[in-house]
Amino acid sequence: MNSLRICIFIIAGLVLLVSPTVAERVEHVEEILSEDGIEELEIQIDFGAGVIEITTEEMEEAAKLDIFYSPRYVDYETNLNVRDGRGRMFLESEISKHHWDDNDFENEWNLTLSKKYPTSLDLDIGACKARFDLSGIPLVDLQIDVGAADLEIEFNEPNPGRLRELNIDCGASSLEIIGLANARAEMMDFDIGAGSCEIDLRGEIEGEVEVDIDVGVGSMDVIISRDIAVMIRGDDDWFSSLDFHGMRLDEVRDGVWMSEDFDEAEDRIVFTVDVSMGSVDIYARR
Repeated sequence: MNSLRICIFIIAGLVLLVSPTVAERVEHVEEILSEDGIEELEIQIDFGAGVIEITTEEMEEAAKLDIFYSPRYVDYETNLNVRDGRGRMFLESEISKHHWDDNDFENEWNLTLSKKYPTSLDLDIGACKARFDLSGIPLVDLQIDVGAADLEIEFNEPNPGRLRELNIDCGASSLEIIGLANARAEMMDFDIGAGSCEIDLRGEIEGEVEVDIDVGVGSMDVIISRDIAVMIRGDDDWFSSLDFHGMRLDEVRDGVWMSEDFDEAEDRIVFTVDVSMGSVDIYARR
């Protein structure tokens, strides 16, 4: 039996979605992506438009993919290669260029990732509705480039490993991240253009965590635990605002604020904030 077990099942042949004019053909595909010898995973996803959900599960298979799509509008590709224990997975979904202005197509992905393998994720998300529950997966790196999307990310269980770097580049999107402390990231970088972003960073912070925030004309709200030590570097002017809520900070020099216990704390957050014409608000809560 070939070690590459990528199984494709076409379910029920064709499904008809009824519209006022003509029924559009929709296909349902299930894939299991796995191969012998995987020790770690690098996953790249390029998703143009539609609905995408990512969840995690205790399983031997590297990934399971469940797709409903309109073949007249949507093309997709999946690929998995393994070399020297490193699995490289590529998943892509494209909308035909002459159908970008149409809304009469189906493109819904449900992707399940294994909690077994140390994983690097590189996600390029276009105009879509997306939910990523990355709870309990041993994330090593996380890169997300978001266009005009409505995106929610959850970390409801701690990362069994350590996330070296989290980078999120967000355009005219709405982004919410829940339980981000569970990602156990060493460095976080947020580039927010014209969108809005809310991040809940409460939880167990380990060591010093660097959080770089760059906001254009958008807005960003960050929630941290009231008892975590922080340093905040940044400033505001006539066109932007940087505000703190529920915390006692001393301005130790121009544009630098610190909590009283920062120098002695082993677990702490260092924020570097650059705001052009938008706003950043940092809230300390229980």
